[in-house]
Amino acid sequence: MKEHDGSKWGSTGARYSGKAVAEVILSRPYLKTALDYGCGKGTMAHYFDDLEWTEYDPGVVGKQEKPRGRYDLVTCTDVMEHVEREYVTSVIKELGAATDKVLFVDIACYLTGKVFGSGPYEGQDLHITIFSTDEWKDLFDRYSGLTFLESRGIDKVSKGKTKKRLQLTYERT
Repeated sequence: MKEHDGSKWGSTGARYSGKAVAEVILSRPYLKTALDYGCGKGTMAHYFDDLEWTEYDPGVVGKQEKPRGRYDLVTCTDVMEHVEREYVTSVIKELGAATDKVLFVDIACYLTGKVFGSGPYEGQDLHITIFSTDEWKDLFDRYSGLTFLESRGIDKVSKGKTKKRLQLTYERT
């Protein structure tokens, strides 16, 4: 996709969420398997190689096969804002079903200011689904099938604008 040429696309997962994911992993030494749902360039597996990682991303050649089964840890970083609204609920259900122990999600709750240059979303912002942090949390509470553990709102100031991110952690009980 042209929008990704020369961009940081697919490499932000560990940069934005690495510290929080490290906290999840270090506080739970029993985690052995992990799924990076929407892995992009695979930065999570690169930085946290002490787990057996499975990578899934429908937009990356070689990583397009949907995972089967459950994983001790499922991460989904910088993905949900790219999911079409009509599929948000089903993706949340997929994430919950794939989680055996812990789900960690990081969601950008802002427009990028970059638009699709072609295709069905031509002219639309690359973040096609924007909800407030409360709306995202409510969706995960309702549809993940998991127990809520923690929510972190993060305000990032970039070019004079505040950009909100949401980190959610859930567990299977």
